[in-house]
Amino acid sequence: MSRCRAALVKPCLPFLCLAGVLAVMAQPAGAQRRDSATALPQAAVPDDSPGAREAALQRLRSAAPRAGCADSATMGSVYGSSCNNREFPAPPILAAPNRSWQTTPGWWGAWSPFLVGDLMLTGSCNNDGNAGLSALDLRTGRTVWRIAEICAVGNRRGSTGNVAFHELSSGKVLMIYPRDDGGPTDYYVIDVGAGRLAGSLKPAANVTLRGLGGVFTGVNQSFGEGVSNVIGFSADLGQVRWRNRGFRLAMDKNDSHYQPTFSPTAMAGGVLFVTARSKDQPDPPTRQLHAIDTATGRTLWRHTQQPRAEGAWRSDDGTPMVAGGKVIVRVQGLLGGVSEGRKPDGDALRAFDPRSGAVAWTSKPVPGTAIANYVAVGDTLVAEVDRGGARELWGLRLGDGSLAWRRPAAKDTRVLASSGGAFYASERVPIAGREAGNFDYRLQGFDGQTGTSLWTTTLPGKNLLFDDGWGIVPDPRRDGVQGPAWRIGRDGAIYGVTLTGAYRLQ
Repeated sequence: MSRCRAALVKPCLPFLCLAGVLAVMAQPAGAQRRDSATALPQAAVPDDSPGAREAALQRLRSAAPRAGCADSATMGSVYGSSCNNREFPAPPILAAPNRSWQTTPGWWGAWSPFLVGDLMLTGSCNNDGNAGLSALDLRTGRTVWRIAEICAVGNRRGSTGNVAFHELSSGKVLMIYPRDDGGPTDYYVIDVGAGRLAGSLKPAANVTLRGLGGVFTGVNQSFGEGVSNVIGFSADLGQVRWRNRGFRLAMDKNDSHYQPTFSPTAMAGGVLFVTARSKDQPDPPTRQLHAIDTATGRTLWRHTQQPRAEGAWRSDDGTPMVAGGKVIVRVQGLLGGVSEGRKPDGDALRAFDPRSGAVAWTSKPVPGTAIANYVAVGDTLVAEVDRGGARELWGLRLGDGSLAWRRPAAKDTRVLASSGGAFYASERVPIAGREAGNFDYRLQGFDGQTGTSLWTTTLPGKNLLFDDGWGIVPDPRRDGVQGPAWRIGRDGAIYGVTLTGAYRLQ
């Protein structure tokens, strides 16, 4: 099997029987908490009483649909939208979802799903009988068409491969599929309506291609010039529209501070946001947030006021997202730098005006805390926070970065995605009597505004990577892949793939 897990999801859900178990943790309505010993800011304790839960459900049911990101894409984006904020343009999931359908065609490792209208595109070449790109009906799971010939070339038969899908302005789909025999990567154009290959594209430059909101960019290195580049392409990839050469070459991967030259990107309002090591930074350089005009490639602004975090190293801006009309990154070292080799203390989130780069707010850093991951949920940003060996979920107001609520969570809890003002988290639960490494997933839904628990259910976890790929810090083993194993469709259902097939939860 290919070392790339682009879509390799190890998840076989043979039965996918979802037993809903409502978790009720009653708290006084509007309860407030302040922990002066650890300088925690004041925040509400979420009220999980039946009355508070019903009030949250009623508010979510009656809320008008809202677009969390001005994204013109009509197909299913990896992390919800071009804003990279994990917020899907869909109704909230207000009750524990159940299996609507599951199909098991026998794939051994399926490609991460791509949603187009009423179809899910996925499949695998690691199958003798029905290998290829398949289109499944979202309502029934029935195979509508399959393109098998892509598996007959490039030594792909019997492997999964690192596959990516992108929306084209023509309404067709671009499928990027490297060959396993050293041949050139294929850029297939898929006519989804007809279920056939409609040609191929050839990028005008050799890059790692990225597509967001109908705009294609790529990154590569020029060793002769000693720089890395961000490159903008025409819609058909046939022309280079611009090059921004303002970045350093890749770090030595053996360096203990190694980070990829470029982070994943976000895009909003015709501006591309990426963190990267600028060529004019003094040593040692860390990654700074850059705003790049997608029409001209000109750098509009970059974040240079990074606190010193560890020894001579400044805080790395990490992966940007756009939420609440602001660009957000994590910063470290605001409580003072630490000596090299130690972990910085007291993370914070920092928000910028997307056009000017002016700092809109920086959340309050708290001693003994670290921010692991975060997702946008309407007017709230929900973060996983590790504090004193325990994990908490914090809801921060996107207007000013203040803490609205916080609640304890199991150590393995991970926030995944959101839709319609609700967000979803999972926890790996060991299976009693089974050897280590066997677990189920406790999936939970919460109200983003108040943190109130809405529902809890359990997914059978055998070979299922339900929480894989959702972190704001990408797993280097998944470089270039098309994201996690599931998406939330515009109908509010979860569409995902397992090791051997696909499923729908609603």
